Amino acid sequence: MSVLILLLMLLLIVLGFPVAFAIVISTLVFFLASPDVTIEVLVQRLITGTQSFPLLAIPFFIITGYLMNASDISRRLIRLASSVMGSVRGGIGYTNITVNTLMAGMSGSSNADAAVLSKLLVEPMVDRGYNKAFATALTAGAALIAPIIPPSIGLIMYGFVAEVSIGKLFMAGILPGIVMAIGLFAVNAYTSKRENISKEMNHFSARELWSALKDAVLALLIPVIIVGGIRLGIMTPTESGAVAVVYSLLIGIFVYKKIKLGDIRQVLKESVLLTSAVIIIVAASSAFSWILTWEQMPQQIAGWVLGLSDNPLVILFLINVLLLIIGMFLEGTACIILLTPLLIPLVLQLGIDPVHFGIILVLNLTIGSITPPVGTVMFTTSAVTKTSIVDFVKEGRLIYLVLFLILMIVTYVPSLSLLLTKL
Repeated sequence: MSVLILLLMLLLIVLGFPVAFAIVISTLVFFLASPDVTIEVLVQRLITGTQSFPLLAIPFFIITGYLMNASDISRRLIRLASSVMGSVRGGIGYTNITVNTLMAGMSGSSNADAAVLSKLLVEPMVDRGYNKAFATALTAGAALIAPIIPPSIGLIMYGFVAEVSIGKLFMAGILPGIVMAIGLFAVNAYTSKRENISKEMNHFSARELWSALKDAVLALLIPVIIVGGIRLGIMTPTESGAVAVVYSLLIGIFVYKKIKLGDIRQVLKESVLLTSAVIIIVAASSAFSWILTWEQMPQQIAGWVLGLSDNPLVILFLINVLLLIIGMFLEGTACIILLTPLLIPLVLQLGIDPVHFGIILVLNLTIGSITPPVGTVMFTTSAVTKTSIVDFVKEGRLIYLVLFLILMIVTYVPSLSLLLTKL
């Protein structure tokens, strides 16, 4: 029965139904068709699925991200990165990657970062000699660092469903996120040399760096507050999110003086809309996960996979292939909530650390957001820069290759994810 419900849900998504509605409808069909459960259980699961303290962190980090944009912090970070990277060939490409990495520690949203930086950096990159499609693909690829480096909404969702420490997940994402930035640096170095990209500045200026650093230092403290507060035991992830909102609001109003009363209203409106979409998916997926547990589907999948091989390295490779394919068609947040209950029993049975697996899962599904046919970040950046999807994919081939290589490194070098969690 659960297999039929799963197929129905996938069919509804393919037909264009919103993911949350597709999950609710297919779940409702199960409860109506099954004589062993009552419809009251569905209502209970929809409600209890959202009754979790860690989920309160999500709206706080979403609001923080929107306040960052309203405060014009992205331009300050661009100036800071340019003062460091502008004197080398392809400096603006390095600036793009660096700013994405810095903003990842503030917003936690790849779509938000991709939309903002596509507007600000792609055109200047083209002016320096970059191909527009490559500049768009590089911006999209760098935006994928946001779901890995804390605060990450994807890691919060995984920690909630898998009952894993969100603080440990945040620490586990730092080094893989830095490795992603280094990999994209290598792509930019190769491309800028091949295309003979011009420099932004003739020489390095310590004065300009100091001026840019003073201009951006208050913004750079945001990820320090979030991660430091959690790891020192001063705050929970939810409390650190609330502190980040207050801090962002104060510096946006009184220091940078960019946020007005009307801006706050717009920030809250956009944050409520995005939070509502996430929470509806959480509620629907909670009911769907209950069905999977009731039907003992995780145990069946674990038994089937272990029948193929009991080697954790082989199983991780098969899971990666599965996640990459699914990530090409489904939105990442829904995938995390739907797939985590299915895969966690198998992962634990194989002795794989659930914190390590969380990074693998989120990174996999994040890569899916820049792959056709349903890559949301790919569509966002392409729409902003007016780049065709065909050109995006063609110019982004090297970026795809590097991201897949990094995925393999993260998968088979668990210490990369777990080192900071053990300090």
